[in-house]
Amino acid sequence: MGAKLIIAATTNADMRYASGFAVPDPFILVETAKRYLLLSSLEYGRARKFYKGKRGYEVVLLDPYYEAVKKQMKGKVRKGSVLALIAAKFLKDKKIRKVTMPAQSWAIHVEQLRKAGIKVEIAKKPLYPQRAVKTQQELKEIKNVRNATVKAMNHCISILSKSKGKTLKYKGKTVTSEFLRKEARKILLEYDCEAAEMIISHGKQTAFPHDMGSGTIKRGEPVVMDFFPRSTKTGYWFDMTRTVCKGTPSKELVKLYNTVKKSQDAALKKVKAGVSTGAIHKAAADVFEQAGYTTDDGQGFIHGTGHGLGLEIHEAPSLHAKGTEKLRKGMIITIEPGLYYKKLGGVRLENTVRVTTTGYEDLTRMGRVLRL
Repeated sequence: MGAKLIIAATTNADMRYASGFAVPDPFILVETAKRYLLLSSLEYGRARKFYKGKRGYEVVLLDPYYEAVKKQMKGKVRKGSVLALIAAKFLKDKKIRKVTMPAQSWAIHVEQLRKAGIKVEIAKKPLYPQRAVKTQQELKEIKNVRNATVKAMNHCISILSKSKGKTLKYKGKTVTSEFLRKEARKILLEYDCEAAEMIISHGKQTAFPHDMGSGTIKRGEPVVMDFFPRSTKTGYWFDMTRTVCKGTPSKELVKLYNTVKKSQDAALKKVKAGVSTGAIHKAAADVFEQAGYTTDDGQGFIHGTGHGLGLEIHEAPSLHAKGTEKLRKGMIITIEPGLYYKKLGGVRLENTVRVTTTGYEDLTRMGRVLRL
């Protein structure tokens, strides 16, 4: 009899997906015909209440297993391995000798389980491949995060639009990347969302896709705002990017922006169930190639066209040049082409969409405008 085994907190997406329960500390989940959750007395009562009436789950008090393991090891338990030893005892009690664990599993857990006589296989593919296709409830949760993201983005764009001067000022305050991030986080918190990282880069910083941005924003330069917050209640993410410019952008920046916009449109046009991820990337890249924008020396179109999102900000499928995976109805993906050049800066536009049989549902619901 085989089983799935996860030892992690619900910051691990597989654990959150399988348990549906938020626990800050690592615990044990064993899945056979049902899902067993081994929790300490700190969480046991809360879990019993949460799972009451839900079929397919059984909550098990971990404490007696801990005492048995401690006695067996004569009080000498290697730090970090106790949950694996408890899992091994539980598995043996259930006559389970073989488990499959996610690739993110701790090495010490795998080592201890194998020493205890449990055959452990590390999943080469996602432990729950069904996570790639979202249910209606998951779609609802993602849309809730979308609402927060759009509100925060619009707030920042409003500040930039109303700001004055060559070195931008808003209500007497200098407009910086740091200032805008604080303003965005205030909005996100109102929606019970958090964003530990948030890109608001400007000027030459925008030539580097993951530069978080810093310092004073000036009139006429590109501002890349990439927001990817997570719900503190459900664990679901959203992702969107806009590039804007307060004042008059250069002709080179306008051309760059319009080309990225055209590339995004071309990629979106290809999106529907049955299309390969590589074909969508190619549609985006072809626009850049035809416009004469080269990619070399870390400049140009230097990343994939998009990715799935859900309980992780980056999850299956991945949209890149060699992608062969076929899109399926219900997948939620980003479409985010960009161009980056050290002398000019960068432009990225990102929408999150839901794949349908005939095309896509655009979840972002926000316009694309360069000049403010």
